[in-house]
Amino acid sequence: MMKVTADIVMAGPAGIVANVTRPHAAPVVRSVTAALSHAGIPWLLEAATASACPARKKGVALDALLDRVAWLVVVGGDGTILQTAHALGSRSLPILGVNPGGSLGFMTDTLADDLPRTLRDIAAGKFIVIQRATLETRRHRGGSPHGVQLPAALNDVVFTHAGQARLIALDVRLDGAFFTTYSADGLIVATATGSTAHSLSAGGPILFPSIEAMVLTPICPHTLSNRPIILPRGCEAEVRVGTPARNVHMSVDGQPAQHLNEADRITISLGPAKIMFIHSARRTFMRVLRERLHWRGDLRPGSHAE
Repeated sequence: MMKVTADIVMAGPAGIVANVTRPHAAPVVRSVTAALSHAGIPWLLEAATASACPARKKGVALDALLDRVAWLVVVGGDGTILQTAHALGSRSLPILGVNPGGSLGFMTDTLADDLPRTLRDIAAGKFIVIQRATLETRRHRGGSPHGVQLPAALNDVVFTHAGQARLIALDVRLDGAFFTTYSADGLIVATATGSTAHSLSAGGPILFPSIEAMVLTPICPHTLSNRPIILPRGCEAEVRVGTPARNVHMSVDGQPAQHLNEADRITISLGPAKIMFIHSARRTFMRVLRERLHWRGDLRPGSHAE
């Protein structure tokens, strides 16, 4: 994993990828290109992104773009970030997430209006790079010891019933030893990054994105003593369809779900791949949490809370 410096970012070129399905994509992309040009940073537009800004340069297919740029500016919500991160493959390109407004995203923490100031922060070395861990997931069938490796998950791997709101039973082993059987609406295995996504809505804990851990969060467990648990790097979780066997599906980072057979074993652990994110030093994770979740300070007289 390369060391990200201000020289790398400011030298560019920067690749720009946006969620063009949003009605305000074009003006936001134009403001991003203007901010980059004003900072003297060369840039390239991804093809679909360029189609939203016909007055700008011709776009480049995403795969080709990723081979030609030094870093990425991704405009949209966390879903746009996940799609771009999956496209990276083995490439080590840092991402600056830009929130165009109206998104709860925790990975796109730079507001579009704040991008010029963020670029000045980067030029001055006032930025941080967070290397976010991913999940390595393997599907084992027919006694295969190695299994088939699925795409790395930046957010989570989710097990749910296919098509009906019914309880499913999932047998979970940790490092080869039986742990528990979850009778629940589903199970979320999340990274620290994913802890602020589906896992959070299911009652899971919030982890700082730099933490090397994964969280097992049951969805509406039938047994109230089944609580979320945080597992360290090096721990492997194995998930199987339990009894009674139901129609269980698994989804990696919200991608199309896969049906699980009763004989399938799914092993999940923190993998070697990491995704780099650039953040202004002003945009700490604590500050973003307070903004996104609308947490307020102590309003009592004499309080020093902001």
